[in-house]
Amino acid sequence: MSKKHEDPDLKVPEAVDWDALRQTAAFLQRANLYDFVGMINNPWKNIYFNFIAGTARGVGFVVGFTIIGGIMLFGLKRAFAHAGGLPVFGDEIKEAIGYILAAVREAQGKGGH
Repeated sequence: MSKKHEDPDLKVPEAVDWDALRQTAAFLQRANLYDFVGMINNPWKNIYFNFIAGTARGVGFVVGFTIIGGIMLFGLKRAFAHAGGLPVFGDEIKEAIGYILAAVREAQGKGGH
């Protein structure tokens, strides 16, 4: 290479550490950068990969929420049953349901069914 084409900021080491270079090459090979670069260069592959990952996250969220919600509802049901029902609103709810059922029976009786 002639002197006029050399970059003055480019520093070439006097001796190359071949062991470090081999370790770096092995690390990059284990990191599967080839697959990553291929995915970045192919937008449809990237969209497909992100769609599958998002679907898996969504399914995991739904399953996890269902399990945790079920455990919480089971615990609350047991706690309220042990305490004798809903402590504050139990009687009011029972009374409201009675009014609703009476109104439905009355409406069915007037309708001739």
